[in-house]
Amino acid sequence: MLLVLFGCATTTEEPVPERVEIPEEEAPPVSPVEEAYESISLAVTLGNPMDAIAAYEAAELEDPDSPDTQVLLANLYLAAGEVASAEEVLRRVLETDPENLEARFSMALILGARGDEDGREELLLEILEIDPEHAAAQAAYGEIQLQNRRFEAAEEAFAASLAQEEDNLVALVGLGNVKLRLSEPEPEQAEVLLTRAIEIAPEFPFSYVDRSRARAMQYRLEEAETDLDRAIELDDEYLWHRYDRGNVRLERRDMVGAVEDYTWVIEHDPDIFLTYVYRARAYDSMGDREAAAADYREALRQRPDYEPAYGPLAVLLFELGEYDDAARYFDQTWNITDPAVPADPAYALLSSLSLKHAGREAESREYIEDQAASFPRPSIYWEIARYYITPSYEGRVIQEVNTEEERALQVRGKFFLAARMELLGRTRSAVNLYRDVVDEDLRGLVVTRLAAHRYGILTEEPQE
Repeated sequence: MLLVLFGCATTTEEPVPERVEIPEEEAPPVSPVEEAYESISLAVTLGNPMDAIAAYEAAELEDPDSPDTQVLLANLYLAAGEVASAEEVLRRVLETDPENLEARFSMALILGARGDEDGREELLLEILEIDPEHAAAQAAYGEIQLQNRRFEAAEEAFAASLAQEEDNLVALVGLGNVKLRLSEPEPEQAEVLLTRAIEIAPEFPFSYVDRSRARAMQYRLEEAETDLDRAIELDDEYLWHRYDRGNVRLERRDMVGAVEDYTWVIEHDPDIFLTYVYRARAYDSMGDREAAAADYREALRQRPDYEPAYGPLAVLLFELGEYDDAARYFDQTWNITDPAVPADPAYALLSSLSLKHAGREAESREYIEDQAASFPRPSIYWEIARYYITPSYEGRVIQEVNTEEERALQVRGKFFLAARMELLGRTRSAVNLYRDVVDEDLRGLVVTRLAAHRYGILTEEPQE
């Protein structure tokens, strides 16, 4: 084409040479068998197993009934989801060749697809007894151990598989997962394994998902999100990719992006209660209390026993002025049943305080009298409880708070003093104490947040 273009532009008068005919080389003949396998391989590579089956059926193979060829057909059926057809072919193979390891392995895959994990494991062990170096069987056996959280056995099986076949995708991804789930995770090693898996199969989305976990554990959150972006590109209908990206965005403080991902997940599956929990956290960080409270309520509607949502919802309801419900959820937080979570008397005091705000003074006093029996003595919590029951006890409790040596306990004491003074109409004293709590800046404490909220409200009102 370039010669033609330059020829049109020239003004030379030189004679044009005669065209020389160059004979085309004859392509070597392709055998029907090679052509068939090339068509099958192309269809599999493109992710079209039904086309691969069609190519198989149309091919003129030398020995279509040989065990190896029949196992190939069975595996194509498996790839297409035609499990019954695959099993029928494999049973025929095993009737004539019961020791055929590849047919046994494919049958193990079928048992796994049907949920027969015991049968699958038994068949894989039979294969490995005959051939301990069967890489695919070792990898599949490792998967079973990983699913059952037997990480040491899984690691051994995946390593044995990779010793025989260093690019075994199942073993690379599996061993990468093991490294992430150890009691002392090894995310750097996991990332190396998963990067290799991605190099081998760059169109397999789950390798990117797992590598994103490895990178997130190293707090390389931007790279983790990039991996999840790629997983979504490869499979944009798989909702867990967006769920995972929402979690990474939440950790990166990209609340708008997190809400976007969680909302997409909820639209496609509204029954994953944790999605509401995490979206509630994002909404809360954005200052949208009503949306956050609505999500926590929905999460608890689906899972009333999800105790970690009680406290955050109680705080939101208190801030929204829904004191009756706040009292109920603060009480539930105080009575959490998880033995790993120590009971925190602050939540009982917050429940009592919520009842006071709701105008239920007598119930508040009766409630805290009952709950205080469980408070440690002596303690700031016990002193505050006595003050909430008997306001005349104020002088003693102020002294106890001022002399408390533990900073976090002193801050809590100041908050509950301020809250009671606010309800008694002593706004200036309450504001000063709330400001002291906020200035301490102990951000992990619920009372720090609530003090900032009440301080903001009171400083916009006339003070005494």
